[in-house]
Amino acid sequence: MATILEKILMGKEPSPFILVKDTLEQSGQLLGLQLLSKTPKDHVIILVCAEDAPDRLLTLVKGEHQKVIIDCYSNPLGWTSEFAPSLTEYKSFSNVSSVVSCDLRNIRKVSKAITEIISNRCSNFTIYFDSLSQLLITSVPNTFNLIRSTTGLLADNSRIIAVHHEDVPDADSFSPDASKPFASNSLAHIATTLITVKNTEAIRLEQEDLRKGIVAAKEFCYLTVHGNVWNSAVCEIEHKRKSGKVTRETNAYHLESPTGDLIVMNVWDLVGEMPDIERLDLEESQTVDPAANLSFNLNLTEEQRKAKNDTVLPYLKTQESTGAIYYEPDAADDFDDDDPDDDLTI
Repeated sequence: MATILEKILMGKEPSPFILVKDTLEQSGQLLGLQLLSKTPKDHVIILVCAEDAPDRLLTLVKGEHQKVIIDCYSNPLGWTSEFAPSLTEYKSFSNVSSVVSCDLRNIRKVSKAITEIISNRCSNFTIYFDSLSQLLITSVPNTFNLIRSTTGLLADNSRIIAVHHEDVPDADSFSPDASKPFASNSLAHIATTLITVKNTEAIRLEQEDLRKGIVAAKEFCYLTVHGNVWNSAVCEIEHKRKSGKVTRETNAYHLESPTGDLIVMNVWDLVGEMPDIERLDLEESQTVDPAANLSFNLNLTEEQRKAKNDTVLPYLKTQESTGAIYYEPDAADDFDDDDPDDDLTI
C-alpha cells in the first residue's frame, strides 16, 4: 500500500497547499523540488524566488512546463529603482514566458503579480515559494493575505508548494505579542499537507540515547557535523483530506544515485536498526574492568572464592519442621460464641 508521501508525489492525493518545514539541521529544498518536478504537464509553474537566484532555481526544476518568474531575489530591498529583468537574461532556459521584478518590502505587489498571471491565463497552476521565511521577515499579515488570496484564485487541480524555515524568526518575533499565534503554527493550520523534515543521523542518536535511558542536553549550535544531509531525510506528514479526515505518517526518503529518483521508505530502513543496549552493556562490562587501576586488590583467589561460596549465612540456615501448627490459648481467650461481645464493658 502506497504511503501518503508517495500518493502526494504521484498526484493521487490532491492537496491545494503543501508546506515543507525545515531547519538549519535539515534542508527541505530537495523535497520541495521533487514535489515540483511531479507537476502535471498541463500546469504553468510560477516560481517565487526569494532566497535562490532565478537562474539557479531554473536549473533545478525538472520538466518542460511553461514557467513564470517572480524575482524577489535580485533586488530584495529595492536598492535599484530602475531594476527591470528581461527575458533575454533567461534565454538559455526553455519555456520561461515572463519575468516580474518585486522587492520583499512590497508583498502586495507580489500578490498582485500572481493575481494577474492567474487571471490572464486559462490554465492550472503550481506556485512554488522557495522560502516563505523571507516574506514573513517583512510582514506576517501580508504574507498570510498573499497565501489566502492566491489559494482562493486557484482551481481545484492547482496547488501551492512552499518551503518554510522553522528556526528563522519572523517580523512578529521582534515585538512579541501573547495574543498573536506563532506564524509557524498558523501556517501549519492552513496547510492541507504539512511535511516536517528531520535529520536522519540526529534521530538515530536520539533513539540510541532514549534506549540507554539518557536524555542528553543539546548544546547550542547552528550547525552540527552530521547536519543537513542532502539526499535523505525523515518526514513527519500531516495530511488533511476534503472530508475532514486527518492522516499522520512518518516516512523517510532517499535519493537514488545516479538516477536521481526519490525513493520513499520506512524510517528504520534508512536510519538503521537500533543497537541492542543489553548486548552493548554486556560487551562493555566484559571489556572494561572497574578494578584495573586501583592501588589495592579487590579480586579473590580461587580458594577465597570457594570459601565464600561454601559459607552458609545465618538467614539461609534451614530449619527442620513437621509443618504442624500448635496453638496455646491465652487466659483471655473465649470460645463461647453465644455472646461474642461479653468481654466488652458496656
